[in-house]
Amino acid sequence: MKIECVKENIQRALLSAERATGKKLPLVIRGKILIEAKNKILSIRATNLDLGVEIIVPAKIHKEGRILVAGGLMGAHIGNLFAQSIVTIENTNNNVLITTSNSSALFSIEPIEEFPELPRIKKEDGPIGKFTISGKTLLEGISSVVYAAATSDIKPEIGSVNIRVDKNDLILSTTDSFRLAEKIVVIEKVSVDKESESILIPLRNANEIMRFVGDVSGNLSVVYNSNQITFDGESTYITSRLVAGNFPAYEHLIPKTFKTQIVCLKEDLQNALRLSSVLADKFNQLNLRVIPEGAIFELHTKNQGVGESTVQVEATTEGETVDVAINARYLSDCFNSTNRDSVSIGYNGKDKAILLRGVGDRSFHYLIMPLHQ
Repeated sequence: MKIECVKENIQRALLSAERATGKKLPLVIRGKILIEAKNKILSIRATNLDLGVEIIVPAKIHKEGRILVAGGLMGAHIGNLFAQSIVTIENTNNNVLITTSNSSALFSIEPIEEFPELPRIKKEDGPIGKFTISGKTLLEGISSVVYAAATSDIKPEIGSVNIRVDKNDLILSTTDSFRLAEKIVVIEKVSVDKESESILIPLRNANEIMRFVGDVSGNLSVVYNSNQITFDGESTYITSRLVAGNFPAYEHLIPKTFKTQIVCLKEDLQNALRLSSVLADKFNQLNLRVIPEGAIFELHTKNQGVGESTVQVEATTEGETVDVAINARYLSDCFNSTNRDSVSIGYNGKDKAILLRGVGDRSFHYLIMPLHQ
């Protein structure tokens, strides 16, 4: 194999692909990246057997071939090349030679025979679903909910991002049992052989998928079955295993009416939350107090032996007086999930979950369970 390519392009691809490698894996693929030049295309592939990625890199191919290398080392070397734009990569005997106009480096290559192919979902494997979505929209959808997923592997079904196709809507949701986030985004060209209640992407994979699709321009073709989901773009292909199981039924938990409701500017609430959190206790307890008769909405924190804080937020209020304790961090996590200037918070009593959403934004819902005082 012998190829020439722009330094920044190959460096970016190697560093991105390395994120799909793992340390606790069989030696044949641990930290390894496959570089293949074939049919005038240079591809970079990596997998940790749970997540896989293939990145197409523009290059001039002088000789076809494939090599398996330690991607981190090669990426670090290429990244440290200075004042260079073109890099030549060729294999010679059991090594790969990387040269520029004023440098050269020799890396060992690994046996390639046992490196696994990335899965491709086929019709004959069973019922599948397909849809098209832009990389930007998919990134928006996952990032709007991923923070609310459980970080423990004890219950894999909630340590995942749940995806459900409903006509031309893609509904993404997560929960850690203390809060729940739901985001609805629009998809195109939907084809579903069999309705799936839950497409559960493991949390770690969902975080990596966000990083990959953030670099994708244009649309992704998404195909899934009961075991696997793939995202195919113009220069990026991603595949992830799915979690077996069912995401908790939650639709009935989202209230339609409220006993108490407030509306305020998102920025005002964020500023008040930052100020209040300085004196929050080790449980991040924050009391949200609403007194509609006085048009009062305030945030209160208290840290025994340290101090306490009360901050009032200008808001419109209606309904019953209520004082609900929640985790302040849970509230701060959700603000980037709606692009509206104003947010509404609905209550149905002290022991019921509160619902936050952007005013006029029906695409995002965020439930927070109260703390037991």
